[in-house]
Amino acid sequence: MLKKIILLLIALSAACLYSQVMDNHYIQPDDYFISDRPLEGHSWIGIQVAKMIEPPGANTNGEAKFMRVHDGKELWTKNYWQSRIAAENEIKIGTVAIMFDYSSGDVYIPPKQRDDARTHNWFMAKITDTSTLYKGHVLVSGGYNVRKDNIRVIGAAAELPVKIAETVKSAPAEPVKKETSVVKQEPVKAAADPNLKIVKAVYGDFLEDNSMDVTDILNAKVKDGYLKVTCSDTFLGVNFPTANEKSLQIKYQTKDGVFETVVIQSMSAKLPDKNHRKVKQ
Repeated sequence: MLKKIILLLIALSAACLYSQVMDNHYIQPDDYFISDRPLEGHSWIGIQVAKMIEPPGANTNGEAKFMRVHDGKELWTKNYWQSRIAAENEIKIGTVAIMFDYSSGDVYIPPKQRDDARTHNWFMAKITDTSTLYKGHVLVSGGYNVRKDNIRVIGAAAELPVKIAETVKSAPAEPVKKETSVVKQEPVKAAADPNLKIVKAVYGDFLEDNSMDVTDILNAKVKDGYLKVTCSDTFLGVNFPTANEKSLQIKYQTKDGVFETVVIQSMSAKLPDKNHRKVKQ
């Protein structure tokens, strides 16, 4: 038994190495955006993705030490921010926004690939005009049109409420009485501890015209609550040519009812791939 547990831990650790949890912009929960200057006094500033290697202390004048992801350079700065993808109700005039610095035509669009997102520049500006939000983009300071799905707001992703699948029901608050039929309680127990379910899976480069929904394909491959998945046409049983490097974005529901998202590029991973965070009541 102990040997099986050790082998399972090794397998899960390996899966974590190959499949780090990222959001739709390929940003990880411990990522920061940094700059050598604040936004105040500027219409916009350039920022880069970095990892904090030393937190600010009493003798650092509010500065923390970071390592930039794209070149590994280490530097101290007090201008750093964590962020999350903006919900539409957070896209308001005056909001400080973080955006990927790449345009298609005259509109700045989100990153298509992990390497682009993590090595290219981003920029920070304020939202100044939302009159075109119904068209899918807004105007930010500096005069740049930005697609709404390319907007991040300041704040850690953990601050967002965890969503629970509508089909998952909580166990009864009151203890089950002895006279209650066990058969009647079985559906409740099953719903509270479901097998792995793929909620949404998209294959391609995630642009609407260059991606396909493979949710049903992956759900058919789930076995005993687990799925070993490979990002390839062969594994998915499709023929989907694209000019860009293909990625597979999977949003799945854990046994705790928590949603997790992973992005896989030309590699394999096993889901669930880590110890999942419990839902706060």
